[in-house]
Amino acid sequence: MLKRQDRFMNNELLGFISRPQYENSCSMSSLTAVINYLFSDQIGIKTTKEWAEEIEAPDPEEPLSPGNETMMSWFKLVCEHYGVEGKCDYFICDEDVEDWDDNPKVITKLKKAIKSKKQALIYHLDNHYNVIVGYFEHATDPDKAYDPDAQLQRWIVLGEHSDYNRLEDFPAINKILEILKRGDRYNLLYDRCTAPVWSIRWRTIRHDLINTPNHCILMFEK
Repeated sequence: MLKRQDRFMNNELLGFISRPQYENSCSMSSLTAVINYLFSDQIGIKTTKEWAEEIEAPDPEEPLSPGNETMMSWFKLVCEHYGVEGKCDYFICDEDVEDWDDNPKVITKLKKAIKSKKQALIYHLDNHYNVIVGYFEHATDPDKAYDPDAQLQRWIVLGEHSDYNRLEDFPAINKILEILKRGDRYNLLYDRCTAPVWSIRWRTIRHDLINTPNHCILMFEK
């Protein structure tokens, strides 16, 4: 059998992505996906508003900026309220990725969690939360696309709850968008910016974790 680079998509977790989210509810929406992935077989499917009301969390339609600790406290309250066993913690932070020699160990740990049926990961990036749903490796040299010993680029696959087009926050890019749209808002550039699944290089995540306070990967487990 032909050996190839390692690639994986957790389609079951992807199936629980709560999209579209309320305007500012990425924290709650990502947690909704995690709750349903881990516990739907015990407590049924829960909507964001449903579990938020049950634990007396803020209304997801209101502006939110909860932070990592609040996210984890909500998860603990959900577990307590519905009588299920769960725990959460910081999974990968800046100190875990500072030493490049530790990278193979970190990658192995990350892949194992992504494949797990008892764990789910949320990545805090740019004041936004995304569920990690997979990973993708490929060679850096096209002639070694199927060489298992090739030098690799690694990507982390994210499930996107928001259909908000972030490019519109930048006036210069917005002008280009207007030119490209020409009366048709459903052009390729626009749709790429609101895709339900997207990827980011692992080296970019590593750089982000090292250089941006509070950015991290959170782990939720049953």
